[in-house]
Amino acid sequence: MVLLSSLHMRAISDMPGSNDVRFPNRMHRPDTVDLRIMKEIGTPQSMQWNVRESYVSIAKRVGVDEETVRKRIKRQEKLGAIQGWRAVIHPNLVGCVDAYVDLEVSNANRKEEILSQLKLLEGVIVITSFEGKGLFVMFYTEPGEALPRKVQLICSICGTRDFTALNSYLPPCDLKLSGTDWKIIWAIRDDPRKNLSEIAKDARVTTRTVNRRLTLLTERRAFFLMGLPNFRQLVGTTGNFLIFCSDEEKRSSAAKSIISRFENTAFAAVTQSVMMCNIFFHNLSEAEQAYEWINRLEGVAKARMRIMKDLIFVCDWLDNQMKKHLSEAK
Repeated sequence: MVLLSSLHMRAISDMPGSNDVRFPNRMHRPDTVDLRIMKEIGTPQSMQWNVRESYVSIAKRVGVDEETVRKRIKRQEKLGAIQGWRAVIHPNLVGCVDAYVDLEVSNANRKEEILSQLKLLEGVIVITSFEGKGLFVMFYTEPGEALPRKVQLICSICGTRDFTALNSYLPPCDLKLSGTDWKIIWAIRDDPRKNLSEIAKDARVTTRTVNRRLTLLTERRAFFLMGLPNFRQLVGTTGNFLIFCSDEEKRSSAAKSIISRFENTAFAAVTQSVMMCNIFFHNLSEAEQAYEWINRLEGVAKARMRIMKDLIFVCDWLDNQMKKHLSEAK
């Protein structure tokens, strides 16, 4: 799942002027610490359900101090490697399930036009654009017959009948939200680390109530954290791999092998027969060698690799859904 591609955000090496906001166009080269920090923020395992996890906790897992975590993150934000964060509501809270489709547009010259059309579709949350014709679309939809209809609509817009659809893999969330919960979620949707007192003011409740409800929302997996990377600011290549492996034991073994071999690896999704991961490489040649090696792993039926270009977060539909529930709660 590509929404966790923020795992590969990068900070430039320590050098004079590296923290200076006067250099917004400076490209970024990561080191292992940068990547491990972003991995722990975005996907410690599969999804980051704690959108407000402390830097202390992250630092312990990475093996550095809290200030290092804070500085590395802030540097990336200042220099444009990451454009922000979103707290994204679980699809079940709006009567939907999550779904994904991997495909290619029929005409690369029409890709921008196609992207504009896809962004207008109800339920589309994230579009990952790869170099060339490739696209990966994450969307929310009503379960049942609505799902294949939405997939066919996306394929029709892209002008293709060749696609790979991935089923929902998020654990269910059966939490019944109160009006206060919706107000809190609305308040942090584009600033998950907002100060508790500011959230309380926006939601018109006490900070104690905010803290209590946020704890519950986190424990029940009501939302997850999404980083918004800017791949155009990065030095190097981020490869997105879709790996087909039907045998569960061999799939697990392949995942361990990939993590062991490629230190800059982060898994974004694992379904019954498919796993997806993003791996940062210093150049395209490294990525191509990795692709050949992954295809030779025992149990891997096939794999495809694409190079990340843009991650487009579509907030309009989600925001409208939240506004609807806020209105109903009044």
